[in-house]
Amino acid sequence: MTKISKALISVSDKSGLDGLLECLKNHHIEMISTGGTYKYIKDKGYDCVEISSYTNFPEILDGRVKTLHPKIHGGLLGNIDKQNHIKQMNENQIEPINLVIVNLYPFENKLLEKNINFDEMIENIDIGGPSMLRSSSKNFKHVTVVPNPKYYNEFMEELNANKGSTSLEFRKKMSAITFSETAYYDSLISNWMSDQNNIKFLDKKTFAGKKIQKLRYGENPHQESSVYEVVNNKKGFSNLTQIQGKELSHNNYLDAFNAYSLVNDFNNDESICAIIKHNNPCGCSTHQNGLEAYLNALSGDPVSAFGGIVAFNCEINEAIASEIIKTFYEVILSPKVDDQARKILSSKKNLRVLEYEVPENTSSLSATFMQKTFLLQDENYSFTKKEDLKIVTKHKPNETEIKNLLFANQVCKHVKSNAIVIAKNNKTLGVGAGQTSRVGSAEIACKNAKRFFNEEIIGSSAASDAFFPFADGLENLIEAGIKSIIQPGGSIRDQEVIDAADKAGISMVFTGTRNFKH
Repeated sequence: MTKISKALISVSDKSGLDGLLECLKNHHIEMISTGGTYKYIKDKGYDCVEISSYTNFPEILDGRVKTLHPKIHGGLLGNIDKQNHIKQMNENQIEPINLVIVNLYPFENKLLEKNINFDEMIENIDIGGPSMLRSSSKNFKHVTVVPNPKYYNEFMEELNANKGSTSLEFRKKMSAITFSETAYYDSLISNWMSDQNNIKFLDKKTFAGKKIQKLRYGENPHQESSVYEVVNNKKGFSNLTQIQGKELSHNNYLDAFNAYSLVNDFNNDESICAIIKHNNPCGCSTHQNGLEAYLNALSGDPVSAFGGIVAFNCEINEAIASEIIKTFYEVILSPKVDDQARKILSSKKNLRVLEYEVPENTSSLSATFMQKTFLLQDENYSFTKKEDLKIVTKHKPNETEIKNLLFANQVCKHVKSNAIVIAKNNKTLGVGAGQTSRVGSAEIACKNAKRFFNEEIIGSSAASDAFFPFADGLENLIEAGIKSIIQPGGSIRDQEVIDAADKAGISMVFTGTRNFKH
């Protein structure tokens, strides 16, 4: 046990400080403090020594230098198990400081503000605070550190239980927590500064992840999981408001993000609905009317839709909600759910209903972790327009077919590779996902389309996320009645594939853009 005699307190966030100060007073712990914190403590009627009086050195440079002093860091870093440390501390009139209560300048809060002034951001980069936290964390054998108000109660319980002392186990635990706090803080600054300089791929990359909550379990019940947020001021998936329902699961988050990404990836003013199952779309549609968009998406595969995730880019109203509750779903996402719809959806108590903020079209990066390796790449924001298409067959697609092709191509981008999507009249008819061969995906897409749209499949369009390596990839599509195909092109056998399309009398267009999704 280490008896606490002297505390250094410097906090930007003063929440919970009153109870902590009373606890320190009860245990006869001397307090040293800085600036606004010192004034707060004195105004509350507690004895406290101002930092410049303690160091005999004034705060200078607009407060940038106040705790960066040997009497502070010597008191924090001195290992009192070593006689030479004690000797040097005595020679330099340095007393041990064995409690540090510090939280940092609100850089994170400023980061979330819009149009924040660059110079103001710089002034909210804390230097002295992280230095004190790191010094005290390194010397956890003799110093207790409390870096955040959320740990005040735990600290006071420890102090009261041990009559003014703390255990080595507690100090070591707080040291680990504190190093994560300073690493998180530095990571926020690093990523913000790299954004300011348009540097995407630094030689050394960190992620500032803040835990939102611990989940019940991971992808499977034997796996643990937590959800984290990378803090920034961009609108999007992280700005979720849960209106009702059970806690989101690990898989709910994965599926919900794919659904959200799909419905926000179209460049038109129509309502869009997508239904996701196991991280793949099983139905998607655009329509001027949100209800029709939902019904069309559901018709794409009503069997797979059971237990799926439904996302909209439009408001959910009474009519849509009345149809939604007829099918069992895990999660519903929308930018807005009106009051009447909320009442209807509330009849399904376990149904998770989420509102999200419409995302901004800004560049961002996605990461994939593989043990000690991770990949970092641009998010796939590709969007193919009519003018991007290269018609490569003798038969040219008409305007209706072009609309079908562009719609199918955009949905295909969100399907696991190898991916084939069959569509007509702005709705999916069949989806083939995640097969090891493109022929297999085409076969599954055609089978699903024939299952629910035996007549409508005639004259439909199909999209492939990558080129057809052989002409046999077209066989199932041609046999099913598809009349136009969109694909990136780029195979050494492109001409063989084009010839097969010409022989069948169908049209084919190349985009030049591959959309693999592994």
